[in-house]
Amino acid sequence: MSKLARAWQNFLFILISIDQTLGMMLGFVMHPSSKELWPDETLSARCGRLGHRYPYKFWRVLIDALFFWQGPGHCVNAHKKELTRYHFPPSMRNDTTTEARPERVF
Repeated sequence: MSKLARAWQNFLFILISIDQTLGMMLGFVMHPSSKELWPDETLSARCGRLGHRYPYKFWRVLIDALFFWQGPGHCVNAHKKELTRYHFPPSMRNDTTTEARPERVF
């Protein structure tokens, strides 16, 4: 991977970490004693996981519309990526994920 590609990947990782932090802060404000908040989960993944309930149903529709260029079902796809440990280093992923996923993040 070239230096420019690695720098771009690291920049995207920073954006993901900001998303995860904001997700925890918003989740804490809305439901301080919730057992459904996970610090390593993006807002999109949480809306994909809990999109059948309010307020996540509303946010799922809004986020899917904002990320329309990534294809339909952005939130559900984000949740699937969380389940397969898509964002983990190759040595920490499940065996099926390391072969099925290229090194490129986006």
